[in-house]
Amino acid sequence: MLILKSEEDYNNIPKATEDKLYEYLQFATANVPFYSKLRDELHESFNIKSFFKFPLTYDYDLINDPISFLGKKNSVVQLSSSGGTYGKRKIVFRTNDDIKRSIETTVKMFRCGGLNSNDKIAILQPFDLWNIGHLALRAFQKIGALSCPFGLSADNGTILNMLKDMRCNILYSTPSKALSLAKISEEKGINSQFSIDKVFCAGEPILDIHRETISKIWGADTYGIYGSEETDGIGAECRYHNGYHILNDFLILEVLDPESLMPANTNIGVLAITQLEYDGTVLIRYLLNDIVEITNGGCSCDCQVPKIRILGRRKQTLHLFDGRKVSLSSIEDALKEVFPKMPIYQLIIEHHKDHDVIMLNIKSIKDAEKAEKVKTSIIDCSQDLKEGFGKEEIKIKVQMDESISFISTSRGKAPKIIEKRKEQEMIK
Repeated sequence: MLILKSEEDYNNIPKATEDKLYEYLQFATANVPFYSKLRDELHESFNIKSFFKFPLTYDYDLINDPISFLGKKNSVVQLSSSGGTYGKRKIVFRTNDDIKRSIETTVKMFRCGGLNSNDKIAILQPFDLWNIGHLALRAFQKIGALSCPFGLSADNGTILNMLKDMRCNILYSTPSKALSLAKISEEKGINSQFSIDKVFCAGEPILDIHRETISKIWGADTYGIYGSEETDGIGAECRYHNGYHILNDFLILEVLDPESLMPANTNIGVLAITQLEYDGTVLIRYLLNDIVEITNGGCSCDCQVPKIRILGRRKQTLHLFDGRKVSLSSIEDALKEVFPKMPIYQLIIEHHKDHDVIMLNIKSIKDAEKAEKVKTSIIDCSQDLKEGFGKEEIKIKVQMDESISFISTSRGKAPKIIEKRKEQEMIK
């Protein structure tokens, strides 16, 4: 694992890693169609110290032509797909060697959170086209723990009964799924009939309210797992919950300036990843679009590897009527003006032929006065929003209710943004 934040870091890449990276670049430009056009970039004078000048790979490149990223085409044994939370699905291919490396990292991540062979884990992550459930199952088998692979097929009642009957003490799910199960168990008065020690979460950001509510109802500690379908696991939390320990030994992580996409020269920036030795889908300088903070140094758990914190997404934007735009970060800043802690929320954007409706649903105690403050704060957060609202081309509705239901994806995620188009109305 190698972390590059400044041009100086590129000048000081260890010789062994430099050789390995150069060898991987040669493999990619010789065998991977997408990178073969960059073969001239690896002329004799090319220096790994200028790796930051090698072209970035973007998610739309992978979306548009996943086959062009194949390395050892004849060795591929599995494909997986992203859920398309921020756009179209991304298809990723893996060889047996790739899968072995992924399992190795996944084992490290769960052991970081204290999981061991005595645990019984309910896996509430997707299987099917998604790799996350398969990797978890294989990692738990390697650890020697008992897995209950529910996936996403079982209803909440069945899951709660199985947690009780099988005496599962570990849950692996999205934070929104875990929160929903905890609240249902409390409402039914059955939360004392089973004992959940730990909840491991991936797929969504973990908010304070997730941790606090799960702890209050179940007395369980919540652990974050960080990664993506394209890169598999990257890092995991230990019991001190002070960032994610970076546990994937096959990664080169670059911290780039979000605007220039050059070395950030600081420990905060947008993340680009190269996954060495993977030869199914080959990704070099793949822009993950997460804004992160990477810190060096140790931890009270005695793990000495660097840690990563996820601060948000790069340029996640709402596109509204008549070309108006507002960033999600501006809306979240508006929420922070009203709430002491970021609430769980979902934005539903309805596109009509002559206006857009922004419906903001917030899981919180009903409070008409606070809802009006949120609406005002959101209108003021963007000149485009303010202008559109004044012309009645953008309408804003705020609903606050503790029992509010969110729209979820087939993977069990509750996306922050849902877009709906009133197709029949649009064509009239």
